Amino acid sequence: MSSGHQHNRLVAIFLMIGGVIAFTLVDTFAKTLTDRHAPVVVMFMQYGLSCLMMLPVAFSQGKAGFTIRAPRLLLLRALIGVVVSFLIVTSLSLLPFTVAASLLQLETFFFIPLAIFILKERADWRRWLAVGLGLCGAFLILRPGTEAFQLAGLVAIGGAVALALKNVVLKQVAMSEATVPALFWMYALMAAIAAVPAAWMWQGMSLEDFGLFLISAALVNVSNYCMLRAFSMADAVELTPALHTALPMAVLIGLVVFGEWPAPLVWAGIALIFLATFMPSAPRRKA
Repeated sequence: MSSGHQHNRLVAIFLMIGGVIAFTLVDTFAKTLTDRHAPVVVMFMQYGLSCLMMLPVAFSQGKAGFTIRAPRLLLLRALIGVVVSFLIVTSLSLLPFTVAASLLQLETFFFIPLAIFILKERADWRRWLAVGLGLCGAFLILRPGTEAFQLAGLVAIGGAVALALKNVVLKQVAMSEATVPALFWMYALMAAIAAVPAAWMWQGMSLEDFGLFLISAALVNVSNYCMLRAFSMADAVELTPALHTALPMAVLIGLVVFGEWPAPLVWAGIALIFLATFMPSAPRRKA
């Protein structure tokens, strides 16, 4: 593996970790906001405000800030994004935060086959081992047979499947579009799709909740920017284990916010996840 590729891979891993942390914080705010607002309203506010935040950035780049090369691909990403957001927010409203976050991390079980089939990427045995270790860590935290495996958990598992497909499409967007216009139009399309049902279920909003939505929208921008940049620098297969860092983040939030001290098995799961995230892949063959 060349030093340049190794450097890009490490930068991409840290960008992905940053994106995952921001995404987990978005989920934290969504969990709080769904206590008072319908999931579709939460979606609309998050992506509508994210779009408005990106608007001055797009204007600063002139025509390039709004130019896209593959509008159908971006529309597909927006449609999948709406489904993903709805399933995630709904699962967060039905399940404890850590349980929902853990189930959503089953995404990687579906992500590798999709990346190989759709993106034509290759996974060596080290990468499969890393994914296996990450999944073992996920199951140590999830612990089959607990309250997570109830009917409401199927919503989160559905979200995991949709999340895997969303990230595969996001990789394609990252390789074909500039970051700023991709983010702007993605948010605009998702907000437009959610607008009508959100208006139907709108029940008013306090100033405090509006502030939470503003913070959440800023984190949405951080998360998607980091993920787009990461996908543009490294193969999706190489970045898969970094997606598992959402689990330790969820455990930390549970500890700090809810005072839940993780069991020893949970700490073992966290260790496996970090080991999987930084496991090297096989050297690339020179052309």
